[in-house]
Amino acid sequence: MKLICPVCNNEDKFEEVAKEQKIVVRGEPISVNMKYHKCDKCGEQFLVEGLDDDPLATAFNIYRIKHNLLKPEEIRNFRGKYQLTQADLAKLLGMGVATINRYESGKLQEESNETLLRLAMQPECFKNIVINSQEALTETKKNNILKTFEQNNEQRVESLKQFITFNLQSQEINERSGFKQFDFEKLTNAVLFFCMDGVTKTKLNKLLFYADFIHFKEYVLSITGSQYVHVPFGPAPYNYDLIYPIFVRQELISIEEVNYGEYSGEQFTAIKEPDLNKFTESELKILATVKELFKSFTASQLSARSHQEKGYQQTINGETISYVYASDLHW
Repeated sequence: MKLICPVCNNEDKFEEVAKEQKIVVRGEPISVNMKYHKCDKCGEQFLVEGLDDDPLATAFNIYRIKHNLLKPEEIRNFRGKYQLTQADLAKLLGMGVATINRYESGKLQEESNETLLRLAMQPECFKNIVINSQEALTETKKNNILKTFEQNNEQRVESLKQFITFNLQSQEINERSGFKQFDFEKLTNAVLFFCMDGVTKTKLNKLLFYADFIHFKEYVLSITGSQYVHVPFGPAPYNYDLIYPIFVRQELISIEEVNYGEYSGEQFTAIKEPDLNKFTESELKILATVKELFKSFTASQLSARSHQEKGYQQTINGETISYVYASDLHW
């Protein structure tokens, strides 16, 4: 684009001049670096549309970053993921189409709409919005969105599973893992085995601990290759709080909140039968032995029992319990 000075009509030489300018956004001054063109003939400084970034848009972006507001492209990408039109999203959220359009074009969203958009972008929340929508979407579009949601959910679960498996398998194979590489499939089926009749999360952690450590004591190898850490209620598999939700999302186990007097906790129940072919004869023997040995123990009783183990007593909160302590197990 050819530059022309708006004062003297000079078309010859211009100098770029950078200046900091304050633009007030919602009562807050935002500093924006702006570039002007200075006419060498008369000294006039001016902005040229199309050659410089829009200073107001720049100020809006700085304000968004500072206050953690959704960016226009994030709203557009959210719609695109589920193949929603602006009208579709507006109907689902009870907004006007023009409002969605303004936000995607760079206008700042109101605080209430920012909250609503962020809630809608939470997968489970969005799924409920779609399921409970009345006439906002056609049945075909609703079904397509739910199908996409499930596909995305499966991808998220698989990615998390791969991430955990990679990190645990990359750890050294030594006395901390029972001289075995972490085996996600064996851990999965061990969990299903112990949850067949329903078991609390606290008790499950202890059953897995005893199964791995007793097998190590007898055969110098753990079953799952899991590392166990010292936590307040007794030994627990490393990253169990990330692993168990994977089983829930894969619909392998269900969760129910249960009460024990004044205490409450989560009870896991297997939805799918364990694949016992994943285990060796000795592993199956120890799994069955542990299940039978502690079948009458409550979670608190088994937790108290695990607190008496030397491996637990010789470690502190968050510390890994070495399998060398297996020789001192009380069983």
